[in-house]
Amino acid sequence: MERDDIIIRKGIVHILDFFKGYLGLSSSLLEHGPELNDYIRGHIYKLMSSDDMKKCRFNEENSPVYSMLETFDEDSDEDFIAVSSKVAEIIFDVMCDSGEIPSADFVMASFQVESTIHLAFLKMNYKENFIHRQSEENQNDLVLQRITLPSDSSRLSEAVIVNLKTMEVRMIEKKYEVRGEKVNYLSEQVFYCHTDLPSKKKLNILTKAIQDINNKFDQVDFETKMDAKSILQQEFVEKQEFNVEEIGDRIFGNHPAMKQEYDEVLERYDMQFDKFKVANENTVKKLEKQIIVTDRGIEIKIPMEEYNTKTNVEVIEEPGGRKTIVIKNIENLMLK
Repeated sequence: MERDDIIIRKGIVHILDFFKGYLGLSSSLLEHGPELNDYIRGHIYKLMSSDDMKKCRFNEENSPVYSMLETFDEDSDEDFIAVSSKVAEIIFDVMCDSGEIPSADFVMASFQVESTIHLAFLKMNYKENFIHRQSEENQNDLVLQRITLPSDSSRLSEAVIVNLKTMEVRMIEKKYEVRGEKVNYLSEQVFYCHTDLPSKKKLNILTKAIQDINNKFDQVDFETKMDAKSILQQEFVEKQEFNVEEIGDRIFGNHPAMKQEYDEVLERYDMQFDKFKVANENTVKKLEKQIIVTDRGIEIKIPMEEYNTKTNVEVIEEPGGRKTIVIKNIENLMLK
């Protein structure tokens, strides 16, 4: 999906200012213009292309938001205002129970990607920035402006996107203290969702599990440990997704004790049969290189494509446990 594939249909903004004790509900939709549309589109695109977003499922029996969206008519301005106002009220009530959740402008916007309409609930937390002010005596000062919205280049830390066709939910959220307990209030007390782990976190868990297991078992030689990362990278290149069960079979299939530990570690995160994709190429960038650090602080970075050829890089296990790394066929060297 490209940024220009997102078509903004309509939007509304409500004010959630806990510090002033003010809930400012709007009775009309936003007046669209190219700059405003581009601002909202930019934030939605960053969210949709982020691997920090969690997939969620509505608790259909308990979620008031789900109940509203079941009968929601996106074409109706009255429905749009009513649903957005109710969600704003629910969030503001939780903010009053917390005292820690930041004040914000709350934007609900509908947008279309191809033929599918989505709803974006964007909590635009206030920032503090300095602006200039000129007095009547032409004296210029810098003053702190306490209510400014996130810039175009920033990414929201609290937002929810709902596919109105499938009712699938994607969410990014932060924990705040509510009535003395740290909670994910958006998923637990506003939208009432069962949340999955973000793809980025799943990949971190997967790579760490493989690394920890390889380091734990003494019979694994160094090249086999390097091959494990290579297999993980190949899995993504070949299939554009990570199949947790298949990866475990490929890496640990010939080592029952290691495979059992792998399954147990991934089961703790309910990931043992998981398949997940990543949206942002930066998420898998760490798989593009083998990075070796010696006990003397020498760091060697080998592009995975070069390592996979097995012709120009060789790791030799010496008697006594020492290792020799041989890099062959070098035509030119340069300092960086």
